[in-house]
Amino acid sequence: MKKRTITIQEVANHFGLVWMSGDKESMKREVHEVSCNRPGLELACFFDYPRLSRIVLIGNKETAYIKTRTREQIIESFNFIFADECPGCIVCSDNELDSTILELAREKNFPVFRSNRRTNDLSIDLVTYLSEELAPFTSIHGTLMDVYSTGVVIVGESGIGKSETAMELIKKGHILVSDDRVDISLVRNKLIGRSPELLRNMIEVRGIGIIDVQRMFGINSLVDHKEIDLIIKLVSMDDNVDMERLGAITNRQDILGINVPVLSIPVNGARAIGEIIEVAVTNFKLKRMGYDSTYVFEERFNEIMSKGDY
Repeated sequence: MKKRTITIQEVANHFGLVWMSGDKESMKREVHEVSCNRPGLELACFFDYPRLSRIVLIGNKETAYIKTRTREQIIESFNFIFADECPGCIVCSDNELDSTILELAREKNFPVFRSNRRTNDLSIDLVTYLSEELAPFTSIHGTLMDVYSTGVVIVGESGIGKSETAMELIKKGHILVSDDRVDISLVRNKLIGRSPELLRNMIEVRGIGIIDVQRMFGINSLVDHKEIDLIIKLVSMDDNVDMERLGAITNRQDILGINVPVLSIPVNGARAIGEIIEVAVTNFKLKRMGYDSTYVFEERFNEIMSKGDY
């Protein structure tokens, strides 16, 4: 499991913040926490529960309270708030920043920005943005497809036909997210899969080479990201291996602490794997809605056997 890093400069660029203080070097400060800090207690000079590594937001209430404080109290508060581990400060709702605070920020080379957005709105969007950018992530070898609005990762040994199966599914109207490698982030307890920048829009088909899916099948054949619901593992057909026939046993794979259902599908030249995957996904969706055909079959079988009719 890996974690990304993001700087306060990237945050400022994303939200279109207006620069107030801090040089280029200060803009390299890294953001490590998703939550923000509205420093009510710190403004009252209560420093026992610091949240120094969070981005600081100054809204209407904080601005009004600062006006009631003396210069000495303001300096004491913001000497604490503008800590080395704090990424930066954003003044919301186009509020004017007290000159004492701005002077202190420039002395400490501390990044301060202004936004015309309301504090609550910016806070919500900032947490959403940071939760995605700072999410733990990993990568797996496989192809991620959107099949009937279900995120399906197709995995298997090299040469088993993952990309060819993806091409078959795209021709049927399903949507590609990523081929060959899937980058997966854990965002708010959901696994979100994306394509690496280098591989975006591309599929490698043996014997043909690299194919630009967008150019060949159109923009609607692609999507930027998708929540992962199911892993389908393509395996070589082998008469010496017993395969699960009823589907009563569900295998799972742990990805970033989330257990994802895994379904194994045997592959040979006579099987239309794309169509089988469509059926598998439909059956998976029915199970999630509470209908399990395996359970219905077992109930029917037990009833017939109890009557001695079989």
